[in-house]
Amino acid sequence: MPRPPFIILDEKSDAPLYRQIYETIRRSILSGEFRSGSQLPATRLLATQLGVSRMTVINAYEQLFAEGYLEGKIGAGTFIASRLPEEFMQTPIISSNKKKTKTSPRKLNLSNYGRRVAGNSRPLLRNHGSTDFLPFQHGLGAIEKFPFDIWSKITQKQLKYTTPHLLGYGEPAGLLHLRMAVASHLRSARGVRCEVEQIIITNGAQQALDLIGRILLGQQDRVWIENPGYLGARDIFRSMGAQIVPIPVDSEGFNLDHAVKTGNSRLAYVTPSRQFPLGVTMSLSRRLNLLEWARKAESWIVEDDYDSEYRYAGRPLASLQGLDRDSRVIYIGTFSKTIFPALRLGCLVVPTDLIEVFTTARALSDLHSPLIEQAVLADFISEGHFARHIRRMRMLYEERQGILVAEVEKQLYGMLEITKADAGMHLIGWLPEGVCDKIVSQQAAKHRLRVAPVSTYDLDKPERGGLLLGYTAFDAKQIEAGMKTLANVIKNYRKP
Repeated sequence: MPRPPFIILDEKSDAPLYRQIYETIRRSILSGEFRSGSQLPATRLLATQLGVSRMTVINAYEQLFAEGYLEGKIGAGTFIASRLPEEFMQTPIISSNKKKTKTSPRKLNLSNYGRRVAGNSRPLLRNHGSTDFLPFQHGLGAIEKFPFDIWSKITQKQLKYTTPHLLGYGEPAGLLHLRMAVASHLRSARGVRCEVEQIIITNGAQQALDLIGRILLGQQDRVWIENPGYLGARDIFRSMGAQIVPIPVDSEGFNLDHAVKTGNSRLAYVTPSRQFPLGVTMSLSRRLNLLEWARKAESWIVEDDYDSEYRYAGRPLASLQGLDRDSRVIYIGTFSKTIFPALRLGCLVVPTDLIEVFTTARALSDLHSPLIEQAVLADFISEGHFARHIRRMRMLYEERQGILVAEVEKQLYGMLEITKADAGMHLIGWLPEGVCDKIVSQQAAKHRLRVAPVSTYDLDKPERGGLLLGYTAFDAKQIEAGMKTLANVIKNYRKP
């Protein structure tokens, strides 16, 4: 009789018994322990030896048959397949007495894009990692206050009464019901001038930026970027091979006069309603001058409207796109800040002559965003829940900002300079001269605080260090305790 494979079954394992048998035999084949043409025990015999039912062994054998590892010979038994490509599928057994030699890494023939990404993979992944809900992480909403009961009811309704078109493939530009809801909201709340056809639903702002870069930018095209500015935009445009031109930000926002002196640009990326990370608003004169520059230069403006919904004094400011009369502005919106980041839904508003190319590129990217989530969000907006949620969060976030400012003044007086703002989800605490914000950030992280240094977002060396202090996701107790810890960190600050 053939020698049975050496199999140890673990009844406490999450893997079914048949899967454990399958995996053991498969590994033995790939490692070269079982050669092509070798015979395996009959299912009944192997089941008896392992103390399992015969059906368990049959299931393991059938999986191996289906994947081509085994073959049967009438009247003879079960054998390792005779036509396995050994040079690819089998790993020769290395004698233990041979010295192990280090193998040199293989040469990867990557594209230009691949080489740029690979060359910066560590900082890119560090900038775009998973979320830690630690004080004072910025860009996070009050998840615990989101109306999940309403969201769940809408989701259950969509799943219970779903129609076939929601379970098939959808339109690349997005579900029509959602696009109509988004267009209506943007027109009323943000002053965006758009028709439904101009709305393209994306997987968050990152995919929107990626599409813009792929469609509008070529190798070495110059891109004006706010400095300091959003890393996500900078990283994407740089990965496309574009030349990043940092433009300083002052009290009126993006400094167009300085930008023009650097030479022309294919595209300008701005956050005019609330500049990230400094929080200033672009003045009307600069908005109009920027639009005039784009018209004359036949260049593009990308308006990232990332957190403009949260304005605590008066109504949210109208978008830059709403002032555009020459169709030079591409508007980006996201629901990561207003719903929750895991939803991964955002939108683009593109000029009419760019609708077709952006929709086609969206289809090539990943066909479309998940339809059930789109349907749920569409109902959430159209039934008025979204607007009510935003109103509640404005009141809560204004209150939490006040708590943050009060705790800084109480516990970090003279160590951190902070000013209350009329909008946004974070404030900047400016450190004393000579204190490095990166070192403070690193030391704070050891005490489970997330305070991003302003210098991370600046391509030049900033005159003064600062810390981004997110407050919207944290209650009074968390803010108070976090400030006590941060005060100790800054008091014990040590230069390298």
